[in-house]
Amino acid sequence: MIFISPAYNRKQKLGGFSKYVPISVPIGIGYLAGYLVKHGRRVKILDEEIVCVSEPLLDECTRLFERPYIFGFSCLTAGIARGLELAGLIKKRYPHSIVIFGNIHPTVMPNDVLKDEDVDIVVRGEGEETLNLLYERIKNNRTYDDIKGISFRKDGCVIHNSDATLPDLTKIPRFPYHLFDHHQDRYELGFVASSRGCPYDCMFCSQRSISGRRYRFFSSEVVMESLDELVNKYKRTYITFADDSFLMKKERVMDLCERIIAKGFHKKAIFDCQARGDTVDDNILTTLKVAGFRTIHFGIETASERLMKLIDKKETVEEIINGIKLTKKHGLQVSSTFILGLPTETKEERRATYRLAKELSLDYVRFNNATPYPGTKLYEIAVEENRFNPGKDWENLNACGTLVESPFKENPLAYVPCTASEDDLRHDILKYNLYYSFRPQSIYKILKEKTGPAGWLALPQRWYFNIEEWSYLIKFAFRILCSFAKIFFYEAMMVFKR
Repeated sequence: MIFISPAYNRKQKLGGFSKYVPISVPIGIGYLAGYLVKHGRRVKILDEEIVCVSEPLLDECTRLFERPYIFGFSCLTAGIARGLELAGLIKKRYPHSIVIFGNIHPTVMPNDVLKDEDVDIVVRGEGEETLNLLYERIKNNRTYDDIKGISFRKDGCVIHNSDATLPDLTKIPRFPYHLFDHHQDRYELGFVASSRGCPYDCMFCSQRSISGRRYRFFSSEVVMESLDELVNKYKRTYITFADDSFLMKKERVMDLCERIIAKGFHKKAIFDCQARGDTVDDNILTTLKVAGFRTIHFGIETASERLMKLIDKKETVEEIINGIKLTKKHGLQVSSTFILGLPTETKEERRATYRLAKELSLDYVRFNNATPYPGTKLYEIAVEENRFNPGKDWENLNACGTLVESPFKENPLAYVPCTASEDDLRHDILKYNLYYSFRPQSIYKILKEKTGPAGWLALPQRWYFNIEEWSYLIKFAFRILCSFAKIFFYEAMMVFKR
């Protein structure tokens, strides 16, 4: 089976930051491929973050497989247009092949995806067991109409079979890093997914469409085997736990930390994780610090208790603040994200959110624009309010869009609440990002740290000896200065109008 991770336009989505944001491994495809390999299937992974899929490359890959060829696409909203483009190319070149789409966008919008006749099947939700059954049926020329968890066309109609049960994690093999290690110089390979799911249902999060609100975790033995491989085989000195909320079950985290210390991994690597403010306490933070954890990421979202209730996070601003203060008290760094432009948000609430970030002296901060991804309550609200602007091929759905866009060309926001103008919201988001992240202490941290937390900037080793890096950084600095000038000009115009 040939897996394809179609690339969104990385430079468009990340702007000048794209060069310094590490490339993430397509984790979902990795687990699917590993599960098929465990059951004796042959797989090939093509990730367009690394290599552009072309006809010659497809011909080279298909020579390794027997007909009928099976192509599996993993598509987020940002990559769906490219995925459909490649599906058309594949069907034209290999008309008897089977094209399967999965991941969040096809799961929540199967009808939309199956309108394209180049897509044969959509696998909804977590797909390991479902895909393995499909593979067997397709290769043996047997019907797959009865397989749960899939959508497909039959007699001109789209059929949605009932949902499949979530796979038993004890039967899922640990992540197959070896399938990606030939590109380890380009991938950020240092991650472990020790659990799946989240019991909460925040308005802006589309991840619930894959696992529902079920939270499950891999055994400590499996997690430790992955850590051992990363630390001792791949010599990774920085590892992120890629869980939605790492501290949901503290007993297992305490057990993992004890095992990390016993194996001496805390002397060879540092660890980061993501947590909620209401899940930290003195005991767990003391243990995390001893076990080599460096940074905890908190999604603060907003400084407004009113908006916190609106987004249904089941957590208060006060709880998050207390959790962050306690985390910093124990000597761990804190990275955080905020969401600006939530429904009914006022300009004063945005200003209060920025002030909160400064008051907490957060180590890493990003202010994202509220983005109504399909499968979220925010998407439903945006559509209902008739304020959803996805753009062509969903190109406006970029949570970091305002931060990374060129100062000379503005891309429309996918959503603007009725309480703000697009210009005002855009400039607030840009201003707060630049004012916070380009303070002298923030720049010093970027230059000093060998690597930042997951998703943040990471400069290449010994970049200061590379003339090309200096050239790029100078051009990048010029764009940042232009963005600052843009902010000052806009605010001067607002003062003049008043």
